[in-house]
Amino acid sequence: MLQQFGILLPLTCFGAAHAANLTDVNALITQAVQTHPLVGAAIADEQATRESITAAKLNLYPAPAISSGYDQDKGLISRANVRQALWTGGKLTANVNQAIYDDKAATAFVYEQQNTIAKNTIDIWQSHIYATALQGLYVNNLKQLDEFEAMMKRRVDQGVSARIDLDLVTNRILQDQNAYQGALQQQRIAQARLAQMIGEPINEKGLRPAPINDMARYAKAQSEDLEALIFSQSAFNNPKVIKQQYQVEAAKQQVKAQQAARYPTIYVQYEQLYYHKTSNNDGQFSLGLNYEPGAGFSTMALSRASQARVKGLEQSQEAAKRSVLEEIQTQYQQFASAKDQETSLIAAVAGAQIVVDSYRRQFIAGRKTWLEVLNAVREKASYQQQLLEVQSQIIGAFYKLQVDLGRMPWQNYQAITDPVVDYQPYDALHHWLQSAHQTAPTATTDDTTVVPQ
Repeated sequence: MLQQFGILLPLTCFGAAHAANLTDVNALITQAVQTHPLVGAAIADEQATRESITAAKLNLYPAPAISSGYDQDKGLISRANVRQALWTGGKLTANVNQAIYDDKAATAFVYEQQNTIAKNTIDIWQSHIYATALQGLYVNNLKQLDEFEAMMKRRVDQGVSARIDLDLVTNRILQDQNAYQGALQQQRIAQARLAQMIGEPINEKGLRPAPINDMARYAKAQSEDLEALIFSQSAFNNPKVIKQQYQVEAAKQQVKAQQAARYPTIYVQYEQLYYHKTSNNDGQFSLGLNYEPGAGFSTMALSRASQARVKGLEQSQEAAKRSVLEEIQTQYQQFASAKDQETSLIAAVAGAQIVVDSYRRQFIAGRKTWLEVLNAVREKASYQQQLLEVQSQIIGAFYKLQVDLGRMPWQNYQAITDPVVDYQPYDALHHWLQSAHQTAPTATTDDTTVVPQ
């Protein structure tokens, strides 16, 4: 019952562990975001949107088609044609840009899912370290109560104290044993949940005992610049906000593509006919115009619907900004409040210890009852439990703020924060002409030119 349990100290080093180690919260989070199925599903969606970019760009190239049909007079006829769009009103370009923004939004969603998994892992890990710290508290309490029980047995045997005083100590021991078992069960549940988050069993070998206040001290030391970051624009670099921005841009490109349907498409086509009955070929080039406004000019209504959708997404984007900022600021206020509570609880624990020591001396002198001594011990344990809970909240809030602000070692948002340049089909030709002009040889003053007289 009195076996000592260590409390886990987070390491600042970073790296994915082959066997999950509870001493490194960064490694636990990294393993969770790399292996969790929700992140895997988001990555698969991102790969699909990336292929959509390729498909949209391929639509800029000539479109081949082969068909075969039977004519009553001419017999079987095979037809092969290649059609190249010359002007679509910007539809094909808008489709490419929409695919690019959809891909960026999908990438941001991957990061958003990673952050969600990371914060869930931190919540579970916080529960684990709190349960482990509680076990250490109850172990120390049981040691003290065992000493009280031994002392009271001697006093009862000597007839100095009543039997009821020994029963009081025994009852308090049973209560703390029950509380210890509850903390142990809470720890096991947290370990099982962590194992589900990272996809493998937890390795508890080599755990280092360390007080939870060391973890809280580390979190407070690393949080000096948090307030300045939280109330600045850096909070808007959150993937949830960036995803909404890209979704708005993708919707705007969709509007452009649908508005292009108001205009005809100009194309050039080469068609080759083969008459199987006579074995003759017939090929011809043509310049054509195609106009498809949809049934009842439905493309106009679709364009207006997309414009309304853009406005809705813009409102969702603003709502996401406010939601993220509110969540981060609330988390920070909880962190700051927990720090203030810790200061008062540390003083309360120290004061309660003085009361316990004083009551023990006064009990020996006959000025305090045994029940008052045990109540003082319980009050000190209650303050210690509150202190451990507040310190675990400090640790959890600190790491979740680090996730929200993108300051964890595994976070890199460059893929979604770099500026996006809209695709233009003639950019490659323009760049090639510029480079050819820059590399072309120029005349120097040493060159001589012969002018005919």
